[in-house]
Amino acid sequence: MRNRFITFAVVLSLFSLTAIGFAEDAEKQETPASQPAANSSTPSAPAHAAILKDAKEFPGLITVYQKGTSLYAELGSGDYSNEYIVLISIARGISQGQLLGGMSWGFGDDWVWQFRKVDDRVHIIRKNVRFKANKGSPESSAVRNAYTDSVLFSLPVMTKGPKGGDLVNLTPVFMSDLPQIGQTLPGFGFASDKSTWGAIKNFKDNLELEVAATYASNGQLSIDSVPDSRGVTIHVHYSISKLPQTGYTPRMADDRVGYFLTVVKDFSKASDRDQFVRYINRWHLEKADSSAKLSPPKQPIVFWIEKTVPFKYRKPIREGVEEWNKAFEAAGYVNAIEVRQQPDDAEWDPEDINYNTFRWITANAGFAMGPSRVNPYTGQILDADIIFDADFLTFWKDEYETFTPQSIAAMTGGSLEPDDEPKTPSQQLLTQGRYGDCQLNEGMSRQFAFGAAALMAAADADGTVSAEMQEKLIMQGLKEVTMHEVGHTLGLRHNFKASKYLNLRDMNSPEKSRDGMVASVMDYIPVNIVPKGWEQGEYFTSTIGPYDVWAIQYGYTPQSGGTTGEVSELQKIAARSGEPALAYATDEDTRGSDPDPDSNRFDLGSDSLEYAKIRSQIVQELLPGMVDRMTKEGDDYTQARRAFNVLLSQHGQSMFFVARYVGGLYTSRSHKGDKDAKPPVTVVDPKLQRDAMAMLEEQVLSEKPYQFSPEMYSYLASSNWMHWGSSTTTRKDFPIHSYVLMWQERVLAQLLSSSTLERLYDAELKVPPDQDTFTTAELIERLTKAVFSEVETLKDGKYTNRQPAISSLRRNLQRSYMKTLSSLAMSRNTAPQDCQTIAYAELSSLKNRIDKLLDSKIKLDSYTQAHLQETTSRIEKVLDARLTLSSP
Repeated sequence: MRNRFITFAVVLSLFSLTAIGFAEDAEKQETPASQPAANSSTPSAPAHAAILKDAKEFPGLITVYQKGTSLYAELGSGDYSNEYIVLISIARGISQGQLLGGMSWGFGDDWVWQFRKVDDRVHIIRKNVRFKANKGSPESSAVRNAYTDSVLFSLPVMTKGPKGGDLVNLTPVFMSDLPQIGQTLPGFGFASDKSTWGAIKNFKDNLELEVAATYASNGQLSIDSVPDSRGVTIHVHYSISKLPQTGYTPRMADDRVGYFLTVVKDFSKASDRDQFVRYINRWHLEKADSSAKLSPPKQPIVFWIEKTVPFKYRKPIREGVEEWNKAFEAAGYVNAIEVRQQPDDAEWDPEDINYNTFRWITANAGFAMGPSRVNPYTGQILDADIIFDADFLTFWKDEYETFTPQSIAAMTGGSLEPDDEPKTPSQQLLTQGRYGDCQLNEGMSRQFAFGAAALMAAADADGTVSAEMQEKLIMQGLKEVTMHEVGHTLGLRHNFKASKYLNLRDMNSPEKSRDGMVASVMDYIPVNIVPKGWEQGEYFTSTIGPYDVWAIQYGYTPQSGGTTGEVSELQKIAARSGEPALAYATDEDTRGSDPDPDSNRFDLGSDSLEYAKIRSQIVQELLPGMVDRMTKEGDDYTQARRAFNVLLSQHGQSMFFVARYVGGLYTSRSHKGDKDAKPPVTVVDPKLQRDAMAMLEEQVLSEKPYQFSPEMYSYLASSNWMHWGSSTTTRKDFPIHSYVLMWQERVLAQLLSSSTLERLYDAELKVPPDQDTFTTAELIERLTKAVFSEVETLKDGKYTNRQPAISSLRRNLQRSYMKTLSSLAMSRNTAPQDCQTIAYAELSSLKNRIDKLLDSKIKLDSYTQAHLQETTSRIEKVLDARLTLSSP
């Protein structure tokens, strides 16, 4: 027995020694290689030989080796002194959210990495690029103490590599959720055992890595575009390159000209305002002949049309890209932009930083965008891709079968209350996905649908003219969207005042619209459709506008003297901002709570009242016979319902633009001394505000615009399909009452928002007392009179439940308005207290008038009688509650 215990102990000892040996071997894989024993008679193989056995070497920017799912890098002394920009994009997505093939990933500053040797480990550092001070200055020490870089990874040096550099295992870096995609896929986690390398390409100046990254879940979530949600594979592309040293000179930004910005806080900057240094984002463009007035660039900006773009669309896309050469000629360049076609046998990846591509994807997301990647120190654009999703050319979408308050709000600027708006770019990232996102194509499908419906009404019996004109509509719209997205890749932001450049008559005159229908293609431009009797011009602008030329001049005209000497020359260009064609307002000026009625998405012409009047006229012209035009023999009737919704949405959206005049303020970005400059803020003329109110009373608060043929409702059918990728409506019939009320409530919400009331109230002090102004009291009193007009005008008659004294559409509107007025009187928002007291007084007066009507000899129908009784009862409760709340 004793011998057995001794034998078992020996076995345990041997097992322990063996385990220790395995552990030591494993440790050698993760720690610096040990030196060979001094008494070794034969030289041992270098430690890297075993690690890299059967690995494939990829020489280039940084030498890497792939072995299965493992990736090793050999870092030399020069690699530690470099800074690298890391650009992330989605090579293959899942058609959900931001996970779309071709989408750039990462919000905020582009990543700058550095490899830093710390003892026997290598730290991967993400540099803090937002703060700086002059090297060697006291401020630089303060900055160093206040702000730090981020250590993303700490990797052990495994051994020396074949070339004598440090060999590190990069697998934990890239076989992970480095882009934090899991945050956009709740319930999913990165699965390293299910992820593989998609491609590795190494070049002299850049390293391109693609990971087929699989995210796993419990499978409870169903995603239409994924066969099984237990394993969602997204191809993530990493483009790593050294920050270029090109002699590029940053260009200072000016708030009068709309460029995307690179912003650094420089604590060495002497300023009595702030210490931010703002550079515009632009390409490094230099003349080949600096002495020539017009010269080709040393290196043009080259866009490749990807081979995935359908043949029929390549011509308008090419023309849209090349259109910008007109602006660059004004800046002194000939053929600054070149367009090339990607060969079918090309082996390079569109995600490669060395290629700027125009990509065509089928993500079923209906968008277009022009993302660019930027040096976060200087604002130099390094790479850009224009991405079009084919779905935006699909006119008659399922979503048009049912509009919701949310979709209507999205069409009209979002939240109307400033407290509901994100305050900072970071908050906007969380709420909107990406600050400054281009959402042009979310509305372009509706514009194409509206245009197609108009063309069908003007078609010959066989539809020949319609088909020909519809093709023209698409091609012109495609070119216009291309110009817009190219503008983004050149550094330009949106300009939502550009559509005010011409009036609608001039816009349809070939002579007067020669330089563009709008001042800038960076606006969201609706389809130009005219009513009967008008001359029809282009459907979409065919060229860039004067603002575009001016903005490119500011950004790209060669200047001398670096960032300081160029200021005076740039100031001369920017000082033209007072010219009407150069007015500028962008995304943060065009939220629902913003004041300027001239800054809108998808408005057209210099006069919003004229635009709304014409849009309303066109809708009334198109509605008769719409069902027959939209429904071919053998088709179902879903397209008729979608067209009806699109037409009414055009009416509602245009009327919302009119509502923005009430309580509106014109804004200007011009500086002191600019020629023809307007004040920064000007109150909208009171006559125009009253004209706007008159139109709204007729076109929104009245039932007249919503008197449609009763027979038509029987043919506004919803889709009968029920499968993945489809959506169903809650009502098989058309919900006309709720649809009309949604638009009425949206306009009322604009008129009675806290923002509008506060601006009106403040305007009473901003306008001299001897001058006229539109007041909050006048607004509330006028709304009450318009909404409850029957209380004053109702005369005796034969009223029945089928022909009531107050129609159902009007009763709905009155209930909604009464709730809003009651909330105002009860101080349930941040409106001025004087507005609350006016609302209280209006409710009291309204109750007296309703009581008088109910006490009269007029015999009312059941609906009207009950409605008025309920209304006066509710008002009484509100008045009593108000008195209680107001008591000490």
